[in-house]
Amino acid sequence: MPVTFQNNWKNIMDKLESVFETEFKNTLPIYKGYKIPTGINQALQMIPLESNLEDQHTLGETREYVVNLRFIFNEINVNETALDHILRQVERIRALVHDNISMTLSDSTRAFNCRLETEILDADEDSDIYVVLWEWKCLHQQNLS
Repeated sequence: MPVTFQNNWKNIMDKLESVFETEFKNTLPIYKGYKIPTGINQALQMIPLESNLEDQHTLGETREYVVNLRFIFNEINVNETALDHILRQVERIRALVHDNISMTLSDSTRAFNCRLETEILDADEDSDIYVVLWEWKCLHQQNLS
């Protein structure tokens, strides 16, 4: 007999993408996965990283999901004006995540304790782009009976 399941990764990633798209409208393209089209000046990239079992019991389990968020700013020479723009976007993204500490997913479950735990500025020093890297994390209860 086949198992019944929900694609929790998809539900979480879709909701996170929706939160960013609602805030930034068309000013900051959002991409899932590793590929960003050439010619994009700035973007937010979402890369699923891992999930960890936090609690398991007879009625279900709680997992922590981790997504790498990368703000990409495609400019070789980041001057003071560009850096000011980058830092404003960083603060806006951080505030947006804080304002969405709990999110209702498409299957009516909730992702909760959503947060940014790590923030690295200029994370890709070897390339000609400026990258801000975060680890976004949330908890999700699933497989509830």
